[in-house]
Amino acid sequence: MMKKFLNILLPVVSFLVPAAMLFIFSCNEKVETVPVIDSITIAPDTVAAGGIALIVVSATDQDGDELVFSFSPQAGKISGYGDSVYWLAPTKGGLYKTIVRVTDPSGNQTSDSIRLFVLNSGKSEIVGTASFPEDIVFDLSLAKVRIYTSIAARAAGQAVDSTNVFGFGPIVSYRLPLVTPGTYYLDVWKDMDNSLTQSSGDFLGWYGSGDFAAPVLKPVVVQDSISSQVQVQMNVMP
Repeated sequence: MMKKFLNILLPVVSFLVPAAMLFIFSCNEKVETVPVIDSITIAPDTVAAGGIALIVVSATDQDGDELVFSFSPQAGKISGYGDSVYWLAPTKGGLYKTIVRVTDPSGNQTSDSIRLFVLNSGKSEIVGTASFPEDIVFDLSLAKVRIYTSIAARAAGQAVDSTNVFGFGPIVSYRLPLVTPGTYYLDVWKDMDNSLTQSSGDFLGWYGSGDFAAPVLKPVVVQDSISSQVQVQMNVMP
């Protein structure tokens, strides 16, 4: 009788032990959660055609993972990185949407959107951003944007118009309103030592390509009643 009981019990135990171990291991496994977008703000929510709005995203993750933010505008351009970016509005009026995606290292993703109302500006102007590469976090507040009618005029320091940037940190925005239609060359400079001359350690960028030894400035063509958007990458002068 006992032998018969054992013959019945052993297969049951053999089944239950692995099942129990599987349950224990399953309980110990970390369950990844999806990030949560708490809020998306845009300021201002109405801009002139070619204008600039700041998008700020607040998101959380229960796992404490570092989150990656991405932005997909229906029109216009996004400038910046991380949870705060600038939206350079399209040059045509209308209601536009940007999709915001937040992703954790495991690929879990959530998304939402924000809208921007764009008015036809009717102004000839230059708007844009100046920013350092993502791994550089110097402050660009008080930098000055300058435009010139020629490369020679820039070499002589003869700007036809200038303005200070808006904001602070490694990415800032600017607006040169009521620019006479024509062709210009643009640079952005922050005089770090207040010497009134460009020197080592100053922050400098220009619209174009090349390096400090051989800068290549690209012309900015301003048309009547249209906003021209210009993005400038900044660097530290050697």
